[in-house]
Amino acid sequence: MKDRYSQHAYLSALFFLHKALHIFGDACERVEVVLFPYVAIKRHHTDLCDIYAELSAPQEEELALLEVQVRSIPPSAANAFLQALDLPASTKNNLSFDPDAFLDWLRNGAQNVFSRWRCWWRKTSDARVFSDFYKFLTVYSLLLDADKMEAGTKGMVPERRHLPPEIVTLYKTQKIRAQNPLDQLRDQAYSEVLAQQYSADQHFYTITLPTGLGKTLTGLAAALKLRDTIRRAKNYTPRLIYALPFLSIIDQNASVLEDVLRTTLKDAESAVLLKHHHLAELRYRRGHGEAYQEFDFATSRLLVEGWYSEIVITTFVQLFNTLLAWRNGAARRVHQLQGAILLLDEVQAIPSVFWPIFRELFTFLGEEMGVYIILMTATQPYLLPCARELVPDPQRYYASLDRYSVLCDQDPLLLEAFAEEVTIPRGRTCLFVANTIGSAQQLYDLLKPRLEGPGTFLSSGVVPKERLQRIERMRQGHYRFAVSTQLIEAGVDVNFNLIYRDFAPLDALVQTAGRCNRHGTADCPGLVRVMRWIDPQRRDFAHRIYDYVLLECTRKCLSERSSFSEPEFVGLMNTYFQQVWERGIPDAISKNLYKAIQELRFHAPQSLSCITQPTEAEGARISQFCLIPAEPYRKDVFVEVDEEARALRQRAKECLEKARKGRSLRWAQECLASIKARFLQHVISVPLKEDMGLEWDEDLAMYVIPHTRTLEFYHPEKGFIVYP
Repeated sequence: MKDRYSQHAYLSALFFLHKALHIFGDACERVEVVLFPYVAIKRHHTDLCDIYAELSAPQEEELALLEVQVRSIPPSAANAFLQALDLPASTKNNLSFDPDAFLDWLRNGAQNVFSRWRCWWRKTSDARVFSDFYKFLTVYSLLLDADKMEAGTKGMVPERRHLPPEIVTLYKTQKIRAQNPLDQLRDQAYSEVLAQQYSADQHFYTITLPTGLGKTLTGLAAALKLRDTIRRAKNYTPRLIYALPFLSIIDQNASVLEDVLRTTLKDAESAVLLKHHHLAELRYRRGHGEAYQEFDFATSRLLVEGWYSEIVITTFVQLFNTLLAWRNGAARRVHQLQGAILLLDEVQAIPSVFWPIFRELFTFLGEEMGVYIILMTATQPYLLPCARELVPDPQRYYASLDRYSVLCDQDPLLLEAFAEEVTIPRGRTCLFVANTIGSAQQLYDLLKPRLEGPGTFLSSGVVPKERLQRIERMRQGHYRFAVSTQLIEAGVDVNFNLIYRDFAPLDALVQTAGRCNRHGTADCPGLVRVMRWIDPQRRDFAHRIYDYVLLECTRKCLSERSSFSEPEFVGLMNTYFQQVWERGIPDAISKNLYKAIQELRFHAPQSLSCITQPTEAEGARISQFCLIPAEPYRKDVFVEVDEEARALRQRAKECLEKARKGRSLRWAQECLASIKARFLQHVISVPLKEDMGLEWDEDLAMYVIPHTRTLEFYHPEKGFIVYP
């Protein structure tokens, strides 16, 4: 373990500053030219804090430590190293290491430098913009990535790969045949999108199509055509970052992308396509057949987390934590965004409270960082008014569909009363979507004895492994009915004849309706019924999780009638989003996040919670941006649902025990990381009460539900038991 005398980041930063000021002069007109690299070097092994907090000269205790470090460096060896660097002679002449001169500057010159910086920083606070923020993050990112890659891969960087822009068309020609009118609409939309003129000077695009019309393939084909257009116009090839909101659809879409790539390429190796999210395995491979090679864990981790691939499929959480980076690991990827293509699927899933800040952020990325952005959804929230729509007439596609009708029941209804009256017509399937896990579990218990046929349950309280298996079985049509929370609503390729959906914002209702007669193959249109379920105290479940203003905008849109066709229902979205933009988005959160970006306030020493309400936004740090807010009463729980889970828990404990005995932290990290993806497939985040009696595993530092006690806390069908 390193002691404080071997920690080099602060010493390196000060030495850089000492020499940079000598080269550029103390009166450097652009202070950030020296300041930004100084902070990047100082923090290259840690997370970022507020920049202003970095503007202090070393104090006496720090000076004493620095003197010991400086005196331990042989000047001749240091100067030989500096002269061996591949730098211009004029720069080398100013890089000599003189311990006495350096220490004298630390004690007598540094204080004046930092004092001037603090004064300058305060005076220029209001003048800073996104460009300053990303100038710093780009410097920080490049340093982090170069440092990690040099240390971990000896500078080895995978070669860039060419992707023929027509590979999706070849895949569709070989693997997909139009069998019904909806397939013909998919082909028509695909052809129209690809027939558009793409320009390297146009940075913002949208693809607006109804659910079930093949946006995954159409979006990929559009992104690859744009990529080739940029390559020919600008002589560089952008990476494609494909981001989705939910883990439940990552594997589904990644599987489609793999099939597409294998149609033309021999294998979808990691340099061409990789998945990056907290459940993804950190495996990086290249080649195929006899040339197949899988890198060791440490190298694989660096390449996967560094997004070294032509197509990266990731989550909104990973992407936005990179765009607003403050953690070391996420900041390392920022430079990969330069000139990249961002394909954002189901973009309406971004919480509306963040729409104003992301409208500004996306605009800056396109105009100043050369990023290309494609926003793809059935319910377009108009985050980029200047974007070019690639579907010539989206409304024509909506108007041509008649897959379902919608009935809105405005009268409040207890779950017990609803369950007593509901029936599923013979030969039909039904999906029930509740707003909370507790109400979903209660509804499942009420419906199961009343409804014939196999059913299933979905919520975040079900371990991810089982959740994904149920979604796959649902896609294959194994269930007559399913009860789910809203995790089913966007992008999940499942199909039901009848849907009951608890009241929610209109975009969520439309997305859920997209699971009804999704492929248009039923012998008659499906039916979506929007309910208003309440608890015994007559409180709407919807108000527990959704913003009041969004619900009121939805009520207003639905107030004039109770029944809609599919085109009429989806057609309400323009009015709804207009109302949301005009009066539904409190701007305090976006304004304060923008202020934090201006002042480069990354993180405070004290732990600060995520911003969820405008009243919490004053003085915010960037670290308080959370796409999915961490709830303080929620805790991670490992559930031993099967033998694999028991073995993984035991393996994790063995990793830690061997690390303690051998005192090898690095070995423990690699051992744990090698099983992390499978381990997390058995972890859920749930609300806990102190008196629940869950076991605390001291080794893992988390709660566990052992196999012998699963029935006390974890139901094999409903997951973690929340109600009553």
